[in-house]
Amino acid sequence: MFCAIIADGFAAGRDRPFPFGGRAMERVTLKARRREETGSNRVRRLRLAGLVPGVVYGRGREPMPVAVDGRALREALRTHAGLNVLIDLAVGNGEGQPATVMVKEIQRDVIRRDIIHVDFYAIDLTRTLEARVPLVFVGQPAGVAEGGVLDIHLREVVVECLPTAIPDQLEVDVSGLGVGDSIHVRDLRLPPGVTMVSAPDEAVASVVQPRVAEEAAPAAAEAPAAETPAAPAEARPAGDARTPEARPEKTRPERGPRAE
Repeated sequence: MFCAIIADGFAAGRDRPFPFGGRAMERVTLKARRREETGSNRVRRLRLAGLVPGVVYGRGREPMPVAVDGRALREALRTHAGLNVLIDLAVGNGEGQPATVMVKEIQRDVIRRDIIHVDFYAIDLTRTLEARVPLVFVGQPAGVAEGGVLDIHLREVVVECLPTAIPDQLEVDVSGLGVGDSIHVRDLRLPPGVTMVSAPDEAVASVVQPRVAEEAAPAAAEAPAAETPAAPAEARPAGDARTPEARPEKTRPERGPRAE
């Protein structure tokens, strides 16, 4: 299973309080209620009341429409784990065991960027899954002092692990890169219990020579060509009442349809 999720994560650092500089996996509780309302009008009323409509689904369970408090959902997603946060979703009046879920997908308003829908995926804490983990680059490459430029190729990688072991982030130390050197996915350090899914030969970062600007063309080539003498005006016989040629009308620039 592949979860299209974004993380913050474990760092491959040194002398940190957590292994690889990571943080303990974030876990929060979120209340939800079963949503019986269907149709755009009823969903719109939910949003006006500060609720976010959503659905819970997963392996071996029927999809269940729910609604959660918008403010509580935003707070849950502001943890260090980002969308990789583990959520104990309590549906109804708190009766029964909460379902452990992760955010599979969120939809936002294109203008206000408010969350307007959320998909929760019910997970099994004993089964591994794939997750996207961002890369954090630290250090000043040695090649930059030599005139090189740091070129970043990847901003995140895909790993596989248990839900409780998803790194917040992976730290990439680029201080040892000289001009012409590269770091690949296979060079990244991973916390215990985490395996890499991204292609090992994919480049993560490199230091390259700056591109040299193209030389300017010779000044002689840039010099404007000598102006051609204007041809003498055509002589007209006296009394010639030739009608002058009509001047072309000025055209307006083309524009697309105007929104009402």
